[in-house]
Amino acid sequence: MEDLKFNVLETNGCETTIDVNISGADVTCEIDNVLADIQANAAIDGFRKGKAPMEFIKREYSGTALERALNNLILKSSEEIVKKNNYEPVAAPAVELGDYEAGKQFSFKLRIEQSPKFEIANYRKIKATKKLKKIGDDDINAVLKRLQDRHSTLVDAGDVCVEQTHYLIADYSGTVDGKSLGKPVREQFIDLSHEELPQGFTKGLLGAKAGEQKVIETEISGKPAKFEVTVKSIKKKISPTLDDEFAKDNGFATLDLLKEEIKKNLLLEEEKRARRELEKAVSDELIANNSFPIPKSLVNKEVQKMIEKAQEYFMKRQGYSKEEFEKSLPALKEKYAKDAENEIRLSYILSKIAEQEKITVSDSEVETKIAELSAGAASSAEAYRQHKDYVSLVIKERKIYDFLIENAKIKEE
Repeated sequence: MEDLKFNVLETNGCETTIDVNISGADVTCEIDNVLADIQANAAIDGFRKGKAPMEFIKREYSGTALERALNNLILKSSEEIVKKNNYEPVAAPAVELGDYEAGKQFSFKLRIEQSPKFEIANYRKIKATKKLKKIGDDDINAVLKRLQDRHSTLVDAGDVCVEQTHYLIADYSGTVDGKSLGKPVREQFIDLSHEELPQGFTKGLLGAKAGEQKVIETEISGKPAKFEVTVKSIKKKISPTLDDEFAKDNGFATLDLLKEEIKKNLLLEEEKRARRELEKAVSDELIANNSFPIPKSLVNKEVQKMIEKAQEYFMKRQGYSKEEFEKSLPALKEKYAKDAENEIRLSYILSKIAEQEKITVSDSEVETKIAELSAGAASSAEAYRQHKDYVSLVIKERKIYDFLIENAKIKEE
């Protein structure tokens, strides 16, 4: 383009608005080029390829040629402007078209978003609290109890009345607010100690015998509900004794050694949990201490990803209808907009810290991590190598937080 003219109208945050003007001669030239391309390549009934008269092409394809020509000019001029000004767009520039009259100049506005330019502040000596829970006998015994439960068996309880410690095989049907919950359920396993059973459900079955039917009236989400339950059989749990033999069945010579292993794992998990909370506290401080504009297009893109995940969760796993989900969209967008902004801002901050502190990741570190993740499995290692950039990013983020925590003022509780 010989007569491309443009000038910056304003810069607001990460967005620069540019007024672009392309001469009528350049537009006419581009239209002619498009028409020649159509003539050479279009398959037109009644004509051999490339032999349709130009007058016919102009008459039949003038609208298409104009649209394609203007799009070509927008693309070419955008690329030229970005190159001349050393812009680094984070997304495709947005275009606001002006009016176009044949033979006159073509004008439009170009909006280009770039990464923010900022100086990072207050990332050393961040104040944070590391809260570590002490691991005691109760925690160890709780794990032992879960392990014991996994090795337990259910047997018929005999001719007994239902107690809260029992497990039932039952048929049931139900209504909520007078509306049926669907087809009757047959041979359903029911753990009477389960916390997610409707309120009063367990109490309504206590004292029943095998073969007996019970009608239970309760509430679900504030609406009246009624269940008709037929107890088919009553089961009780038989659990192994927690002794050295139990420990041997789980790969340890004695119960004390099993408890030591449980404690070691609990301490490790607690350290991981405390580290996650500490990283979150450090991240919150970084975001609070560094306020700068971020590209709206990246925020919108992240919000859309969050909404798509939410839609899959609520509609596929929670049974929401499309209409119910759409009603919740305004509140979700408001919540996700802030979350997305914080996430993107934090990524810029961490990247800036890595740049300033020269935190890098070597190929050998990536290979070591891949070996750790794949646990010696060649196929897994190869799969991880297909995503080396992501593995490198994980290592780099860990090293950044290591640096931040080492240079923070950490109070342990």
